[in-house]
Amino acid sequence: MRQQLQLTGDSTLSQSTMQRRNSNKKQKSPIQGRRLFLSHVIQTPQSLQQVQTQQQQQQEYQQHIIQGRSHSQSNVVFQEEVPQKWPIIQLPFLKNTQPTIFFQYPPVCEDKRPLVNARPMTEEEVKKYQLTCRVLGSAPYKCVLTSFDWAGFKRIDEDDDEDEEWNVQWGIGNKSTLRNMNRYQKINHFPGCWNMGRKDLLWLNLSKFKRKYPKEYNFIPNTYLLQYDYDRFMMAQDSAQKDTLWIKKPCADSRGRGITMVSKKSKVKKDKNFLIMDYIYNPHLINGYKYDLRVYVLISCFDPLRVYMYKDGLVRFATQKYSTNSKDLTKRYIHLTNFAVNKLSPNFVKNQNTQKDDEGSKWSHQAYRKKLDELGINSRELFMRIQDVVLKTCIATEPFMLDSNAKSLEHRNGYFELYGFDVLIDENLKPWVLEVNVSPSLNSSSPLDKKIKTSLISDVLHLVGVPLWDKKNYKIGSPPKYNQRNIKDIPNINSSNCLNKLSQNDVSMLIHTIEEAKRRGKNFSCIFPNPKTIHQYMDLFEFPRFNNKLVERFYQDKCNWLSRFN
Repeated sequence: MRQQLQLTGDSTLSQSTMQRRNSNKKQKSPIQGRRLFLSHVIQTPQSLQQVQTQQQQQQEYQQHIIQGRSHSQSNVVFQEEVPQKWPIIQLPFLKNTQPTIFFQYPPVCEDKRPLVNARPMTEEEVKKYQLTCRVLGSAPYKCVLTSFDWAGFKRIDEDDDEDEEWNVQWGIGNKSTLRNMNRYQKINHFPGCWNMGRKDLLWLNLSKFKRKYPKEYNFIPNTYLLQYDYDRFMMAQDSAQKDTLWIKKPCADSRGRGITMVSKKSKVKKDKNFLIMDYIYNPHLINGYKYDLRVYVLISCFDPLRVYMYKDGLVRFATQKYSTNSKDLTKRYIHLTNFAVNKLSPNFVKNQNTQKDDEGSKWSHQAYRKKLDELGINSRELFMRIQDVVLKTCIATEPFMLDSNAKSLEHRNGYFELYGFDVLIDENLKPWVLEVNVSPSLNSSSPLDKKIKTSLISDVLHLVGVPLWDKKNYKIGSPPKYNQRNIKDIPNINSSNCLNKLSQNDVSMLIHTIEEAKRRGKNFSCIFPNPKTIHQYMDLFEFPRFNNKLVERFYQDKCNWLSRFN
C-alpha cells in the first residue's frame, strides 16, 4: 500500500529542460540494486500494519496539536532500516497538508533522527521528484553538502542559469533568482537580511526600541556610529574616567578583522565604515579566560514571526587570561574571542574528541552548561535570558525585514535565515548581544565543529520543510492574493465560527506554523510563537500584525480549529 501524495499543478516544459532530462535518463540509475529493499518495506503485511498504526496515531495527534509537541515526544512509526542517502518523505501531521523531505543525520552527527510519520520514497517517486540543490560559492561548506547528500539531493551546477528547477538554494542569490522562484522552492536568505546582520544597521534598529523600551532593550552596549556620532563620542571620551575602555569595529566585516581597543588617550578618526561600542569590562570568566557564545538562531518567517534557537552551539575562548591593564590593550588574544583570531595564537588548543567537548579553546554549549552547574549557576535560567534577548532583537528588526519583503509576500514561506548571534555573559550573568552574523561560519576545524554544524544544518533543512513538487507537471500560477484583514475581528474567532471567519490564507498560515513546530525535533526550541510566552512579547512589536495576533488567538482558544477544516 502506498500513501498517495496530493501535489497540484501541471505545465509544459521548456525544450532545454526536456533535453537535459532525456540525457539524464541515459545515465546509470542511482536506485539500481535497491528494489528488493523497497518491495520489502512498502508491500509486506508488516508495512500495511505500520500504515494503519500511523493513521491511528495521526488521529490521536489531532487531540494534542496545539501543545506543539516535537518529534522527540512522539512515537516512532517507521522502524525499518533505511539505506544510506536514500530519499525519505516526511509525512505531514495534519490531513490534506503537503509532505516534505526528511533529512537524515550523516554519521558525523553521531545521532539518528526518529522516523516519525515518515516513509522512504519508491523508485518511481525518486525519478519523479528529482531532488536537487544549488549551493553557491567556489568552496561551499562541507556540512551543507553532506546534509543535502544524505537526504538524497543532487547538486546542480551554480553556473547553469537555465536550470531553475532546484528545490533548495544555499547562498545569497541575485534579485532575478528571488523574483523567479516558485512557491515550492527554498532559499536560505531573506531579502534585507543585513538589517540584522550589519553592526551599524543592527544598532540603528535596536536603538530605536531601546529609546522606547529602555528596560527591555538594555542588552546591547551603547554604540557610536562614527559617521553620525563622532562628536558625541569625542564628548564621551573627554568626560570619561581614565580607565574607561571602548572597542572599535568595522560596520560590515567579520572574523575579528579591523577590531581594536580604544582608551581615553586613544586618537579616533571619523570614519563612516567603523563604529565604537562601550566595552564590557566585567565579563564572566572560566578558568580566568574571557569567552563568548555563538548562538544559532533560525527565522523561518517574518509574517507571522517564527523564531527558533538551537540548543547547542559553540563557546569560544580567548587564549590569554583576561586583564584590563593598560599595557594589555593591544593584546588581541586577551580581549577578542573570535575563533579566526585565536586560532593563530600559540596558546590555542584544538579540540580532538567530540566526547570531550569541554577541552581546548572551543567548547560545546552542552559542556558549558555542565560547567555552569558545577559552579552553582543555574544554566537553564541563563539560557532563558539568552532566548529573551534573541527574540527581542528579532522583534526590533521585524519592521525593517517586512519592508524589504513587501514585494515578495507570495514567497513568505520560501525564505529562511540562519543567524549566528554573538552573546557575551558578564559577571552578573547578564547576556549582551554583541553582533549578529549573516551566514555564520560553518567551517569545521575540529571533530566537535563537524558534529555540531552538520547536525545544525540537517536540523535547519528538516525544520523549514522542503516540499515535494512534480517538476514535470508544474505550472506557474498566479500568486496568492493577500487581502487586508481587520485585526479587531480576531478576539471573536473561536472553534465554533472559525470555518466562517478564517480565509484559506489564514488556514495555510496556521498549518505552516504547527507543522514547523512538529518538525523542530529535539535540538530546536521554538521561542516565538511559543504557546506559553507569546502574550508576553506581543506589546513589543512596533505594529500589531494580523498573523501574529491570529496565532496568539489560536493558542489562547486551546481548541484545534484546524480539525474543522479536515
